[in-house]
Parts: sequence; structure tokens; C-alpha cells
Amino acid sequence: MFGLDDYRLDETLGSMDEAQVLVVALLAIGLAIHRSTWNVVGYPVTIVHEIGHALAAVVAGYRLHGITVNSDMSGATNFAGKGTFRVLWTMWWGYPAPAVVGAALMWAVSDGWSRVALWVLVGGLALTFLFSRSWHTVGVVLATGVLLGSVAWFGEPWALNVVVFAFGWLMIVGAVRAWWAVSRSHMTRRGMTRSDAYLMSRRLRMLPGGFWLFTFLVVIGAAAWYGVANLLDVLDVTLG
Repeated sequence: MFGLDDYRLDETLGSMDEAQVLVVALLAIGLAIHRSTWNVVGYPVTIVHEIGHALAAVVAGYRLHGITVNSDMSGATNFAGKGTFRVLWTMWWGYPAPAVVGAALMWAVSDGWSRVALWVLVGGLALTFLFSRSWHTVGVVLATGVLLGSVAWFGEPWALNVVVFAFGWLMIVGAVRAWWAVSRSHMTRRGMTRSDAYLMSRRLRMLPGGFWLFTFLVVIGAAAWYGVANLLDVLDVTLG
């Protein structure tokens, strides 16, 4: 019988060449920061954002109706249910989800679980595909799933580690980008009424949108710190 350990890789982030690790990290961060490349590579971040809502809705006992990813990289998750705190739980998990996934991928590549991590992502995308409610959503989810699935099936250990490491940075930087965008919309009040933080403040009026933005930032910041700490550890750089 096969156990989960049979899929664990001997090669980890720590066994990669330091220069290669640095190049992959800088390339992934650069692709996520630059506007033109972000318009292509940013879709997986939106998908994970909506998966965060969807999984939270299921945990809360809600019925999930569908997931949509739009061409402008906005998205929506439709669910049915009542209860203020369960709705808040479901709405909260959108913005932190990519950061949490990014940190999990950093851990996976550092501990030899890159192949398993990719198959978990593919499984999540397969479930998302079933709930896709537009052709555009079907396209981006299918393309992302095929790409990650191909690497998981055919990739050598070094390729698995590179992809998982790069995808982890994409998730973390994407989460930071999304948080800054929604925070700016609150500061300028342009598009603020469509943000999760604003809708949550309307649900529980005693807590303003800024409070929810701060809770997002705590999780995103912790994930970003974990990613940086992993990178510096591989590069044998100490802080302080």
C-alpha cells in the first residue's frame, strides 16, 4: 500500500541552488507586480479568493450556487443562507485566502510536499470548475488546472519545487496587491460599496470597514513575513 510519504520529495527548497531560489522569487514577484503581466498571472489569485469564500460558505452550512471570475479579475461567489456571523465568516475568507495558500505552498516546498501541494490545488480547481457560472470562469479555471496538473504529473522534482515556490509568491504578492486596492477604494470611496470589508461593515455596523481591512492585513502580513523568512533562510541571511 502507498502512503502519503511515498509522494514526498527528497528535494526541497533548501536543496535548490541559492541563486536559482533568488531568481525564481524575484521573477515571480516581478510578474505579480508589473501591471501588464499581472493582467495574465493574476487570475489564479482571484480564483483562490473565490475558493476562500466558497469553502467558508460550505463550512458555514450554506448552499453554494456558483463561482464567477470576470475578465477584469473581479469575481463573485453566490451562496444561500442566513445568520449574521456565518455570513461574516464566509465574506471574510476572500482576501486572506490567497495569502494563506501562499504560506502553505512555502511550507510545502520547504518540506518536500510540492507534488502533493500541486494535486491539492488541482483538486480545488476541479471542484471550482463544477461551480463555474460563465465561460470565462471555465476557461481560466481549466487553463490553470491543466497547467498545474501537467507539472504535477510530468514534472521533475526541481520543476515541481520551482512552480510551487513561484506560485506561492504569486499568491502572497497577489494578496498584498488586492488588499492595497481595496484599501485605496475605501480611502478614495471609489468602488468602496462593492468591497467585502464595506459589506461586512453593513452587516455588523458596530465594526467599520477599516476594522475588517486590518484583520485582512494581519493574516496577509503574517504570510508575507513567512515567505520572506523562508527565502532568507535558504539564502542563509539572518535578520537583526
